[in-house]
Amino acid sequence: MMRDYKKCEVCEEFDWTDTHKCPPKMYFKHEDWGDEWQEIHARHMDDAAIRVGKMYNENGDHALMNDEIEVIIKNGEEEKKYLIV
Repeated sequence: MMRDYKKCEVCEEFDWTDTHKCPPKMYFKHEDWGDEWQEIHARHMDDAAIRVGKMYNENGDHALMNDEIEVIIKNGEEEKKYLIV
């Protein structure tokens, strides 16, 4: 059997295709993207915030080199965390 090392289309992590499991779903909010929770896959809430910061920086004219954004991360229904990225 041939093994492939690819980027997952769901969670965007690189891994072996035959053994990959996506990290759990988390949800985030940011004031520039409206009031609805948006889905993201991450292993930890801090990792989710970093991914949101990267998405924010890559999608549009936003540069985080000297700025910070506040992100709300929700891990299911249990816990919310306010993070500055």
